[in-house]
Amino acid sequence: MGFVLAKGNNLKGLWHFLREMSRKENGGLVTASIVTCLIKVLGEEGLVNEALACFYRMKQFHCKPDVFAYNMIILALCRVGNFNKARFLLEQMELPGFRCPPDVYTYTILISSYCKFSMQTGCRKAIRRRIYEANHLFRVMLLKGFVPDVVTYNCLIDGCCKTNRIERALELFEDVNKRNCVPNRFTYNSFIRYYCAVNEIDKGIEMMRMMQQMNHGVATNSSYTPIIHALCEVGRVLEAKNFLFELIGGGSIPREYTYKLVCDALNSVGVANLIDDELHKRIRDGIESRHRQVLKVKQVTSYIMTMRIVEEVQFSGKANYAQPCKAQQTKVIYWGTLVVHLDPSCWDFLFLVFFQRRFNMLVLHRSGVIV
Repeated sequence: MGFVLAKGNNLKGLWHFLREMSRKENGGLVTASIVTCLIKVLGEEGLVNEALACFYRMKQFHCKPDVFAYNMIILALCRVGNFNKARFLLEQMELPGFRCPPDVYTYTILISSYCKFSMQTGCRKAIRRRIYEANHLFRVMLLKGFVPDVVTYNCLIDGCCKTNRIERALELFEDVNKRNCVPNRFTYNSFIRYYCAVNEIDKGIEMMRMMQQMNHGVATNSSYTPIIHALCEVGRVLEAKNFLFELIGGGSIPREYTYKLVCDALNSVGVANLIDDELHKRIRDGIESRHRQVLKVKQVTSYIMTMRIVEEVQFSGKANYAQPCKAQQTKVIYWGTLVVHLDPSCWDFLFLVFFQRRFNMLVLHRSGVIV
């Protein structure tokens, strides 16, 4: 019930519900894990101030925050770029004798957020500062005796590659191997994207071959696509065609833009017949199948977006429930259109989504009947 109220942004009802549950059964119904999950949900919804309020109200609900609660509130703050408050909580956790010392995941959240938001600033000084903070936190981890995992390394390597700090990224890659921490496909893909972006395609190919030889991951679209695009841009069309065949032979279907790029490059050099009709059909069928799956998901999300807009219109005005207003009538027409045009396989999903919102006047049945 608390998740439903949090997803529906009914915060007054959420606080009342938590207070009532904490008074029952000697407060055993509201635990630290439940409040931590609510903080996570509020953070995902972008309600950071409400997540902070939930975090600071844990004592009212007769439960104490643990390291997981601190991690979730730090993650929620980092989602919106509030690094000052996140660092304040981290410094509080690092105090000697504090009951919730930080763990590897705490530092990984901040390192990942610094690297992720570094390129969004558009300012070189801010980029340098945030990458410096990420590297500083990584060194603090090591000094405190924490052993970083492959996720921590991947976040920092990806941030260094995107900010053209390839020397530091290679140092981290060597450190991964020294610590017997096995790199995965995401580790290698960061290097592949960097080398293809700076026109060092052979080094990118070498990284992919290393990944395959060391059995550190399976090369998929995310590995082949930068290489194929870079080869087409420099005119190495036949090599791009070979990598496209290798991608298809591995059981993957290329993206539509990649497929068209290779076809246009082959046409420009007059060797379009190197791809036979059977392979053309196989690729197009795979692309169409993927489009149908994506459209099914987009259809659901577009209706949910419309549902939220109608909800905001209804609850922002003074609705007279005895005489339905225009927004309520729009909602009835909207749901009727939804049931008629939406694929029946999506009804179960919409049935769950429906109860996460504040639509209390209508019920969507699996049979498609609106009451």
